[in-house]
Amino acid sequence: KDKLFQMQILAEKFPVPKTIMVKFPVNAEIVEKKLGFPVIIKTLSGSQGSGVILSHDAQSFEDLGNLIQITNPNAEIILQEFISSSKGRDLRVFVIGNRVVGCMERYATDDSFKANFSRGGGVRAFKVTPEIEQLALSVTAELGLEISGVDLLFGKDGYMICEVNSSPGFKGMEQATGKDVAQELID
Repeated sequence: KDKLFQMQILAEKFPVPKTIMVKFPVNAEIVEKKLGFPVIIKTLSGSQGSGVILSHDAQSFEDLGNLIQITNPNAEIILQEFISSSKGRDLRVFVIGNRVVGCMERYATDDSFKANFSRGGGVRAFKVTPEIEQLALSVTAELGLEISGVDLLFGKDGYMICEVNSSPGFKGMEQATGKDVAQELID
């Protein structure tokens, strides 16, 4: 559930976007130098795309930072490199008991950078390649999970791990793949 701790574990062995934790106020020049703009701003916990914002430039970043600092001065926030090649789309790979049950592409149905099914995004089946399977299984094992939803971004040089969910929803997966994920969980 702790996205920063998860990224620290994964960054040692897997391709992930550059990620840092901050408390506001934060100098936008440092963010520009380390991550660039646009930049993803995330709360330490959250699901279904809540608590995730895209800040397009230094001015909007400073404005949002001021709001965060006023409303919750102790907020711990994650800043993450924006992977533009994956804007509005990603993959969700569903793993149960050391096997990939399914893979779907999630895509925004509007101009959003988010592709979450739970927030109105579309879904379609996506072919599980050996690279996708190996990455999803390795990440799930590294985190000690029996069930996971591994979210992959389309990086310029291959897939990158956005995050791993320990209690993933499966309605979208069932819709996209036609598989009975609930039955797979029971089995």
